[in-house]
Amino acid sequence: MKNLFIILLVSVFALSCSSDDYDNTPEPEVQNSVRLRTDATFGNVLTNSEGFTLYFFAPDAKGESNCNGGCADVWPAFFEQNLTLDSGLDASDFGTITRADGQSQTTYKGWPLYTFSNDLVAGAINGDGAGGTWFVGKPDYSIMIVRAQLVGRDSNGTEINLNSSFQPGAEETFYFTDDRGNTLYRFSNDTNGTNNFTNSDFSNNNAWPIFHTDVVNVPSAFGTSGFGTIDVFGEPQLTYRGWPLYKFGGDDNRGDNFGVGFPTAGVWPIVNTDTEVAPEDNGGGQTEVERTFQVSNVGATAYTFGFTDVQNPELELERGKTYEFSVNTPGHPFLIKSVNSTGTDNAFNDGVTNNGTTDGTITFTVPESAPDILYYNCEFHASMSGRIRVVDANATRAFNVGNNGATSYTFSGDGFSDIENPNFTFKRGETYTFSVSTPGHPFIIKSVQSTGTGNAFDNGVTNNGIANGTITFTVPTDAPDTLFYNCEFHGSMTGTISIID
Repeated sequence: MKNLFIILLVSVFALSCSSDDYDNTPEPEVQNSVRLRTDATFGNVLTNSEGFTLYFFAPDAKGESNCNGGCADVWPAFFEQNLTLDSGLDASDFGTITRADGQSQTTYKGWPLYTFSNDLVAGAINGDGAGGTWFVGKPDYSIMIVRAQLVGRDSNGTEINLNSSFQPGAEETFYFTDDRGNTLYRFSNDTNGTNNFTNSDFSNNNAWPIFHTDVVNVPSAFGTSGFGTIDVFGEPQLTYRGWPLYKFGGDDNRGDNFGVGFPTAGVWPIVNTDTEVAPEDNGGGQTEVERTFQVSNVGATAYTFGFTDVQNPELELERGKTYEFSVNTPGHPFLIKSVNSTGTDNAFNDGVTNNGTTDGTITFTVPESAPDILYYNCEFHASMSGRIRVVDANATRAFNVGNNGATSYTFSGDGFSDIENPNFTFKRGETYTFSVSTPGHPFIIKSVQSTGTGNAFDNGVTNNGIANGTITFTVPTDAPDTLFYNCEFHGSMTGTISIID
């Protein structure tokens, strides 16, 4: 009996050991700390190890978390000390930041990652689109949207806060960036599907690099339908609603948007869902340039132009025509303005590209709505300034001429108001009239700047030398490059007339 008991005890022990050695319960699978999950609506999305969705926050363009306090209670920061990643994710895209509260947070392509407290079960995506600022984290966004204060930087490096209308002011504006938070811009003088900025040799591409990416996915706040691609001298460029897209060479870091102020505010706007469709190019191709002006400078004293020896000469431009200014004035930004002043205020940017450059080409297509008088100014030096007289094509230019005693002639009309002894620029083949009322001060157009009646220039001139009446001057094609107007008797009553084609 005793032997039987021992045998039974050994059998029970053996069975017990057998059960331990052959346990078929599977070990729990260890999930990576960042996973890729395929969602029926959003495609590939980022999740934590438990399958809870990760999100991006639009105000985090600079790579710093802007969700603190109560926001962080609703949108907890995601952090994993020892990251492990699902296949398809690149470790170099991940990083770590220190938040304002001192806690660590994991980033993806520079975007701080969050979970959402209202995602109550794994796989839920209830936070996408919340407040227009929260977007499901995806590995394949081509374009992102951010919300930030615009900080423009003008051609002098001066920074100023701008609102969404590109006027001075504090306002957080939504705008597009690339997938890593770098701001995208459009050029105000481009047309639908046409890049009017980039040179054929790409010599200015470092200043405003053309941007291209294959648009695969974008945040749910906007769709992919507005995007397209154009060819720019053999290179692809992405467009949005017809506007070619650029980056700015002066944006050194993600989240910078300095380009909105360069060279003055409004020339290079940001792009967002409020951006209107780019205008069509109604010119049927490349714009014909009426004239190119070579602009240099005499120190900080004056601008000079290749067509005349006169410093700070007047320019006569016709509405609807295009002019180029080839500027080489280091340290003296050349601005077309509506008010004769230094600084960057009152810049006239309608139809103007590259306004405010010191080394490059400014293109000015004069709009039909342009005022009769504009100005060119140095941003810093008041003495470097001149008048731009804007006229209608084929219209007679008419001036009323009076006098200030025996000191000077005064001119009104054609945008003038009692301007004393102005210098003019007249165009060969055009007609100019002078309604003269200067008793005792005969008004003479001459080839030499002098008193008396000698050297009167009468070719194309009627009634030259009158003191009361109308002088008509149709500038002949063989007129010299420089003429003058003089009082017959008083040397101080005089001005220069530069003649151009």
